[in-house]
Amino acid sequence: MSINWLLLGGHQSQKREVIVDQDPQKGEVITECYCPNGHTILTDKAQFHGHLGLTLKIKNKTSEGLLVISPVIGDRGRTFIDFEKQLGEVVEICCPTCSEPFPLYNVCPCGAHLVALFTSQKAHFSQCIGICQRLGCLHSELLSERDLRLYSRQDYL
Repeated sequence: MSINWLLLGGHQSQKREVIVDQDPQKGEVITECYCPNGHTILTDKAQFHGHLGLTLKIKNKTSEGLLVISPVIGDRGRTFIDFEKQLGEVVEICCPTCSEPFPLYNVCPCGAHLVALFTSQKAHFSQCIGICQRLGCLHSELLSERDLRLYSRQDYL
């Protein structure tokens, strides 16, 4: 279990609180997620901790298949369907229903892009989560709206 420190202001040595990583069973779960055209991407092709997975069509230069990812923020659980994954490969991420590519949100520290998956049927960047296009990237887990905004504001990207 890793430990993160939350600084509560004032003198740093006196005002620290230990935060432990979230249990995936109790983490924030995405219950609605859509493509830019309003198609839901939550399906029963794979389940994670009892929740429906987020199903994405992924494409590279030679093939396409499906990637089902955990709807729990920060959980790296995933299942590939009809796709030979190669760690480090950058893939195009599309809607499994209409094949519309998800829009790019920002550049990831790995050099690929973070794409926006929308948490409402209105495709608006103020209501989105993100994932990196590079298979195996440290940011290939779901990033919350808050994390995406922090990355942009603090020039992590």
